[in-house]
Amino acid sequence: MNLKKMVLGSAGLGVAVIGLIYLLAPHLLLDVYGVDIQSPSEANIFRSGSGALFVAMAVLFCLGAVNTRYSRTSLVTLFTFMSGLAVGRLVSFVADGWPHAVLIAVFVVEASYAGAAAYLLRVEDSSPQLSTAAER
Repeated sequence: MNLKKMVLGSAGLGVAVIGLIYLLAPHLLLDVYGVDIQSPSEANIFRSGSGALFVAMAVLFCLGAVNTRYSRTSLVTLFTFMSGLAVGRLVSFVADGWPHAVLIAVFVVEASYAGAAAYLLRVEDSSPQLSTAAER
Protein backbone atom coordinates (compact mmCIF):
# COMPACT_ATOMS: atom_id res chain seq x y z
CA MET A 1 0.00 0.00 0.00
CA ASN A 2 1.40 3.41 -0.85
CA LEU A 3 1.93 6.27 1.60
CA LYS A 4 -0.89 8.41 0.19
CA LYS A 5 -3.46 5.65 0.74
CA MET A 6 -2.12 4.96 4.24
CA VAL A 7 -2.28 8.62 5.27
CA LEU A 8 -5.75 9.23 3.82
CA GLY A 9 -7.15 5.91 5.00
CA SER A 10 -5.86 6.19 8.57
CA ALA A 11 -6.98 9.82 8.82
CA GLY A 12 -10.39 8.83 7.48
CA LEU A 13 -10.75 6.02 9.98
CA GLY A 14 -9.63 8.11 12.95
CA VAL A 15 -11.77 11.11 12.07
CA ALA A 16 -14.76 8.82 11.41
CA VAL A 17 -14.51 7.22 14.86
CA ILE A 18 -14.27 10.58 16.61
CA GLY A 19 -17.05 12.01 14.46
CA LEU A 20 -19.39 9.08 15.12
CA ILE A 21 -18.82 9.36 18.87
CA TYR A 22 -19.58 13.09 18.80
CA LEU A 23 -22.59 12.47 16.57
CA LEU A 24 -24.13 9.58 18.52
CA ALA A 25 -22.87 10.07 22.11
CA PRO A 26 -21.02 13.37 22.53
CA HIS A 27 -20.93 13.05 26.32
CA LEU A 28 -18.51 10.11 26.03
CA LEU A 29 -15.72 12.35 24.78
CA LEU A 30 -16.73 15.52 26.55
CA ASP A 31 -16.82 13.85 29.99
CA VAL A 32 -13.10 13.08 29.65
CA TYR A 33 -12.39 16.82 29.58
CA GLY A 34 -14.96 17.82 32.20
CA VAL A 35 -17.31 19.41 29.67
CA ASP A 36 -20.99 18.93 30.41
CA ILE A 37 -23.76 19.37 27.85
CA GLN A 38 -26.40 21.53 29.52
CA SER A 39 -28.95 22.08 26.77
CA PRO A 40 -30.27 20.76 23.46
CA SER A 41 -28.52 23.69 21.76
CA GLU A 42 -25.14 22.64 23.14
CA ALA A 43 -25.77 19.04 22.08
CA ASN A 44 -26.72 20.28 18.61
CA ILE A 45 -23.46 22.21 18.29
CA PHE A 46 -21.34 19.16 19.15
CA ARG A 47 -23.38 16.71 17.08
CA SER A 48 -23.27 18.88 13.95
CA GLY A 49 -19.95 20.72 14.21
CA SER A 50 -17.85 17.93 15.66
CA GLY A 51 -19.97 14.94 14.71
CA ALA A 52 -21.51 15.18 11.28
CA LEU A 53 -18.77 17.47 9.94
CA PHE A 54 -16.05 15.03 11.02
CA VAL A 55 -17.92 12.10 9.49
CA ALA A 56 -18.28 14.01 6.21
CA MET A 57 -14.54 14.78 6.17
CA ALA A 58 -13.79 11.12 6.93
CA VAL A 59 -15.85 10.04 3.92
CA LEU A 60 -13.81 12.34 1.68
CA PHE A 61 -10.49 11.12 3.12
CA CYS A 62 -11.50 7.48 2.62
CA LEU A 63 -12.75 8.23 -0.89
CA GLY A 64 -9.34 9.68 -1.73
CA ALA A 65 -7.65 6.58 -0.30
CA VAL A 66 -9.58 4.19 -2.52
CA ASN A 67 -10.03 6.27 -5.69
CA THR A 68 -7.05 8.14 -7.15
CA ARG A 69 -9.43 10.50 -8.90
CA TYR A 70 -10.17 12.08 -5.49
CA SER A 71 -6.73 11.75 -3.89
CA ARG A 72 -5.53 15.31 -4.51
CA THR A 73 -8.79 16.89 -3.35
CA SER A 74 -8.69 14.66 -0.26
CA LEU A 75 -5.08 15.62 0.50
CA VAL A 76 -5.79 19.35 0.15
CA THR A 77 -8.82 18.94 2.40
CA LEU A 78 -6.85 16.86 4.92
CA PHE A 79 -4.15 19.54 5.04
CA THR A 80 -6.71 22.33 5.47
CA PHE A 81 -8.80 20.43 8.04
CA MET A 82 -5.90 19.29 10.23
CA SER A 83 -4.05 22.60 9.95
CA GLY A 84 -7.18 24.44 11.03
CA LEU A 85 -7.62 22.20 14.05
CA ALA A 86 -3.93 22.49 14.99
CA VAL A 87 -3.87 26.28 14.64
CA GLY A 88 -7.04 26.55 16.73
CA ARG A 89 -5.40 24.49 19.46
CA LEU A 90 -2.25 26.65 19.34
CA VAL A 91 -4.35 29.79 19.74
CA SER A 92 -6.10 28.14 22.68
CA PHE A 93 -2.77 27.16 24.28
CA VAL A 94 -1.71 30.81 24.20
CA ALA A 95 -5.08 32.37 25.06
CA ASP A 96 -6.44 29.81 27.53
CA GLY A 97 -3.46 27.91 28.95
CA TRP A 98 -2.57 24.22 28.83
CA PRO A 99 -5.50 21.84 28.33
CA HIS A 100 -5.89 18.19 29.27
CA ALA A 101 -2.85 16.11 28.23
CA VAL A 102 -4.97 14.15 25.75
CA LEU A 103 -5.66 17.38 23.84
CA ILE A 104 -1.94 18.10 23.60
CA ALA A 105 -1.46 14.63 22.08
CA VAL A 106 -4.37 15.30 19.71
CA PHE A 107 -2.62 18.51 18.63
CA VAL A 108 0.52 16.50 17.77
CA VAL A 109 -1.54 14.03 15.71
CA GLU A 110 -3.36 16.85 13.87
CA ALA A 111 -0.11 18.68 13.10
CA SER A 112 1.45 15.40 11.92
CA TYR A 113 -1.39 14.70 9.51
CA ALA A 114 -1.20 18.27 8.19
CA GLY A 115 2.53 17.80 7.65
CA ALA A 116 2.05 14.44 5.95
CA ALA A 117 -0.58 15.89 3.61
CA ALA A 118 1.68 18.84 2.78
CA TYR A 119 4.57 16.46 2.08
CA LEU A 120 2.46 14.25 -0.19
CA LEU A 121 1.12 17.26 -2.08
CA ARG A 122 4.67 18.56 -2.53
CA VAL A 123 5.88 15.18 -3.80
CA GLU A 124 2.91 15.00 -6.17
CA ASP A 125 3.60 18.52 -7.48
CA SER A 126 7.26 17.71 -8.14
CA SER A 127 6.54 14.38 -9.81
CA PRO A 128 8.01 14.09 -13.32
CA GLN A 129 4.80 12.36 -14.46
CA LEU A 130 2.77 15.38 -13.40
CA SER A 131 5.15 17.80 -15.16
CA THR A 132 5.05 15.75 -18.38
CA ALA A 133 1.25 15.59 -18.30
CA ALA A 134 1.00 19.33 -17.67
CA GLU A 135 3.22 20.09 -20.69
CA ARG A 136 0.95 18.21 -23.10
